[in-house]
This record gives sequence, structure tokens and C-alpha cells, in this order.
Amino acid sequence: MTKSKKAVMVTVRMTELEKSQLDYIREPGETQSACIRRLVNEKWCDQNMAFDAEQDSSEWDHCEARW
Repeated sequence: MTKSKKAVMVTVRMTELEKSQLDYIREPGETQSACIRRLVNEKWCDQNMAFDAEQDSSEWDHCEARW
């Protein structure tokens, strides 16, 4: 079975305050989209590691090497 290469478009609505907070935490040269993807990825890894800690599993060890 091959993986699908379909793209999913997501729209995010932000207030001016939320946009300024996003701009504050962006890394140099990072686009707003890349920053949002990074934040979502980090949160996903954090939640899965917490879940695995509860389940006593190490299936998500690859999350420690965030990119």
C-alpha cells in the first residue's frame, strides 16, 4: 500500500494579538505557516509522550528528536 500525497489546506483565523504573539515566537527566517506547523508538531509529540508515559510505552521515542 502506498501513502497518499494529497495536501490538506487548513485556515487559521487569528486576532491581531494572536498574530503578534506568533510573530514573537517565530524563529529567524521562519514563515508563519512553518511556525504554526512546528508548534502543532511539538504539541502533538508532547501529548503522545505523556500518553505513552501513562501506558508505559516507548513507541513515540522519535518525538524527542523534533525538527
